[in-house]
Amino acid sequence: MKKLSFISLLAICFMLVLAPQSQAAFNGAGSHKDGLDYLLKKGAIEESINYNASVTRAQFASYIVKSLQITAYDAVSFTDVPKNSPYYEDIARAVTAGIVTGYTDDTFKPDTYISRQHMAVMLDRLMDYAKIDKKKGTKTFADHDKINADYRDIVMTASEMGIIQGKQGYFNPQNNATIAQSATFIYRTMQYTNDPEVKPGEKPEEPDNPAPTGDYQLQKIEYGRLIPVRGFASFSDASKAMGNNHVITLHGRVVNMGTGFAVANKYISYKSENINDVMAVAENTEMEFISSDGKNARVRLSGHVSTVSLNDITLYPFGTSKGRSYYQNVNGELIHYLYKHSSNQYYASYVVGKAPSSMKPNVRYHSWNGIHFNGDGTSEEAYNYYQFLPARSTTSYTAQEIDNYVMQQLRNLDANGGIWINGVNHKNAASKSKLIGIGSALKRVEQQHNINAMLILSLAFHESAYGMSDHAQKLNNLFGLYVYDTNPLNKNFASIEANINELVSKFWQPNYITPGGWYANGAVVGSKAFGFNVKYASDPFWGAKIAGHYYRADRAMGFKDAGKYTIGLTTSANLPVRTVATTYNNTPFFTYKRAGMPVIITSGNIPDWYELLSDKLYNGRVYVPKANVRIIPTVK
Repeated sequence: MKKLSFISLLAICFMLVLAPQSQAAFNGAGSHKDGLDYLLKKGAIEESINYNASVTRAQFASYIVKSLQITAYDAVSFTDVPKNSPYYEDIARAVTAGIVTGYTDDTFKPDTYISRQHMAVMLDRLMDYAKIDKKKGTKTFADHDKINADYRDIVMTASEMGIIQGKQGYFNPQNNATIAQSATFIYRTMQYTNDPEVKPGEKPEEPDNPAPTGDYQLQKIEYGRLIPVRGFASFSDASKAMGNNHVITLHGRVVNMGTGFAVANKYISYKSENINDVMAVAENTEMEFISSDGKNARVRLSGHVSTVSLNDITLYPFGTSKGRSYYQNVNGELIHYLYKHSSNQYYASYVVGKAPSSMKPNVRYHSWNGIHFNGDGTSEEAYNYYQFLPARSTTSYTAQEIDNYVMQQLRNLDANGGIWINGVNHKNAASKSKLIGIGSALKRVEQQHNINAMLILSLAFHESAYGMSDHAQKLNNLFGLYVYDTNPLNKNFASIEANINELVSKFWQPNYITPGGWYANGAVVGSKAFGFNVKYASDPFWGAKIAGHYYRADRAMGFKDAGKYTIGLTTSANLPVRTVATTYNNTPFFTYKRAGMPVIITSGNIPDWYELLSDKLYNGRVYVPKANVRIIPTVK
């Protein structure tokens, strides 16, 4: 009796050792367990597989081939699937069976993740191969219009047959499928065959309930996606139910959200509540989101608050954003990477200047104004010296040094194949550019009008594409004068110097530099926060790009201008500026109407007073109380 018990025990132990582990291997996969067990039995996957990983084209083709037990194949010659690839034979079998195809460039893209809609197409071909009777679909998903038009009937059929299901009525056609999901889809399809590995008597589940009713859809953000919660008849009711992790959509467009940002989807006129004036704002400009009433949104651009129609902007929740423009310290320089939201890609970058010393290398920093930077859990204030250097400054470089630098840049352009302007390549810059010999004219303007010659040159570099633009070549117009975003005029200038004088006498001097001028918001190229950029250009980074030209020139010529001046910002509105450091019997020379105006401090030796360079054309010095000026941290 004891002997039998011992033998029985050995047998039981032996059976436990040899018993397949698949029953427990995928216990954590929830509803996908049956599908994963099925592929395991077919030899398509191993127990150790990460079933939450996205499935590739090669993997999915292999899973189908092994499920159908296809063995025959013809040779294939995809350039990215060599014969020694572990997937070569299964891909060849799938191609021979008509389940998959390659691309017109003779590639298969085996490692590309497969989207849910493309998976539906391959499952449809599986049904054709297995001669499964299809059921015509009658129900549509809430995001039916986002499905490729050629695939909509296929997706509806798969949904009708319970093979593919959505979540809360949404299919999410562009999303990548996981290995677990692909296993379930194949398993549900194979339930329509006589495969003995499919559990008998099982019927595919019915798809989820359709999307919640009501035009205003409350949705929550999960793992970068919007998940419908419920529908509401009005914006007001939906907003009452909204939390920080929610958004409200109307016909697929976000009309309110807890946190996020807005992007201009066209050129817009932006009425700033701060200065009671209109700014031009370019398409693709990112703005801080404050609130929405369903028709208009309150947003903030470089500190300027405005109310903008939702028809003119697109709202992006932080949790679902594909990308944003950002700054990065690369080898000690601050690089600004620009993101185009309409195409979901980074499309350009430029050097702003030196990076703040506290900014960690290769960490992404974001800024709403190019002054305050947030990243890596830190926040700091840093002003680019060249961007916020007042125009009344003087460069240390001579006319000859300027000309030498210009020629160096033009020769560099030629050595690199020319410069592209609006899709046309322009060559021979070193012989054709309108900037050749510009140094003397720039220094004359600097001496006569007290405007920095290098600042004007930097503007010319930017606006005229190094003197090679059509306006420069044909009209002697280096600066885009009278070339407005909405109504360009073609004024011809007699010479380049005449063009420079017009810039100074008709634009910068009376309107932008002199306090009280029509467009005076600080005598710096600046940003949309303050400076010429507020009114001069719709591009919010116009000032930063010009500053980048100045920085690169100064770097190439020995940094003679870097840190030459101490820069401050006024701290109060309606600040009187005087020609004598006293308030007694002294009429103000001019007044800064706005706070936050940049000034050059030439001395602090007089108690309680700062000596400044005058923004109003004047060869002497002017004075303001020290209590009304804050010296700013500049990066130089």
